[in-house]
Amino acid sequence: MPFMDLIKKAIFEEEPQAAQQSAKPSPGPAATRPRDPAPVYVPVGTRDNQFYARLAKQTDFSAVPELAKIEAFAAPLSSVISDKALRYKAALATAQSQGGLTKDAILNGFDALLNVLNTSANTFNKQTEDVSRTEVDAKIAQVSDINEAVQQKQKEIADLQQQAKSIQSQTEVSRAKLQEAKNNFAAALDRRRAEIQQQRKEFETILG
Repeated sequence: MPFMDLIKKAIFEEEPQAAQQSAKPSPGPAATRPRDPAPVYVPVGTRDNQFYARLAKQTDFSAVPELAKIEAFAAPLSSVISDKALRYKAALATAQSQGGLTKDAILNGFDALLNVLNTSANTFNKQTEDVSRTEVDAKIAQVSDINEAVQQKQKEIADLQQQAKSIQSQTEVSRAKLQEAKNNFAAALDRRRAEIQQQRKEFETILG
């Protein structure tokens, strides 16, 4: 799997859910319920690290002829010579006499693998930067935009609340003025009615 796929998988893949414990019988009346254990972070082992698997595949000894050759000569000796140092010295001696393999060629083979690792590291760093720009930085910008939108909405809400208070005050003033007008009209109506009734009585007396 390419590094880019592994990087995206590492970012977007959900953490595996811990296996649920089997149900236990409820404790008796006198028993105290135990506290739930605190979550413990368990680092991923090398055998489960897909990046390591990718790097190991890229730097397998079989990819370098000199290293593949020394391994081919050393493998049959594993059942005869248990000591690793002695086994590889014997393998090198045989490889030198039969295939012209040298110590420098073997060490150069390891240097070639280290160069492969360096190239992989450069590729990985570039791809993580690309993912950071497209995934992380983009989301940071998105969060910033959302926060700005929230602030704008909060300002709009505050403005609307202020408008509501102003209209409420105007409503109270209008209600008070309307009530005053009603009271004035009622007083004027009673006054004028009384005046007309009084004049009616006067005319009734005058006209006999």
